[in-house]
Amino acid sequence: MPDEELRAGDGTVLARFRSRDDEGVRVAAELRPEPGVPVARVAAQALRDLAGQRLETPDDDLAAALGVPLERSATELRHDLADLPEPVALPAGWTLAEAGWDDDLAEAAAAAYPPGHPDGGWSENDTTSVRDMFERNDPVPPLASASARLVDPDGRSAGHVLCAGPVPWTDNTCAWMLNIAVGPRAQGRGFGRALLTYALHGTRAAGLPSLDLSVADGNPARRLYDAAGFRPVVRVLTVHLPEA
Repeated sequence: MPDEELRAGDGTVLARFRSRDDEGVRVAAELRPEPGVPVARVAAQALRDLAGQRLETPDDDLAAALGVPLERSATELRHDLADLPEPVALPAGWTLAEAGWDDDLAEAAAAAYPPGHPDGGWSENDTTSVRDMFERNDPVPPLASASARLVDPDGRSAGHVLCAGPVPWTDNTCAWMLNIAVGPRAQGRGFGRALLTYALHGTRAAGLPSLDLSVADGNPARRLYDAAGFRPVVRVLTVHLPEA
């Protein structure tokens, strides 16, 4: 994605960003003020020229100057796969099976992401998006080697990890972890670490150089990612600019 410019009326370049479409919503991504340009001036121009768009910026001062409530405050993390944790042995009867989607997994994901969760509560739209990946490869197909279902001794899905890669929303050639979830009946037994480790090894097996993800501020899963060796890449503050 080539850089675009946010310009003042006199032609001065105030900021640079990258445009993309996200499920029908126009996104001004990676918006960064030019050196020396006051963030108040950038904010005023963005509110005019990018009205109605979603804006993503790593700049806390700019996000505050926009005067619009934050939709999401998150950090993108990356694992370069150089030093991977050992695969986790599962308790007797539990297995990691081929990735897919079923009603048990939808129930587990909804329970793992309740209303008020830092990354948002699980919704029917989330279920539809995952089904589209498996059934229509839309917007991208799952990365089979890095995606798996957690299956209990009764054969029921109790969690999963879902990755894709390479993905079109970043210039970095990588796998992207879209979701990891463990239902309440399986929590507290190390299954999250097992799924994450599976995704890391599967990413390397696919020949991709890194596994990336985005985690919202306050998400307790951040501790799991840090312990596995993920490192911060960039902050992403997201707002939805009002219509003109």
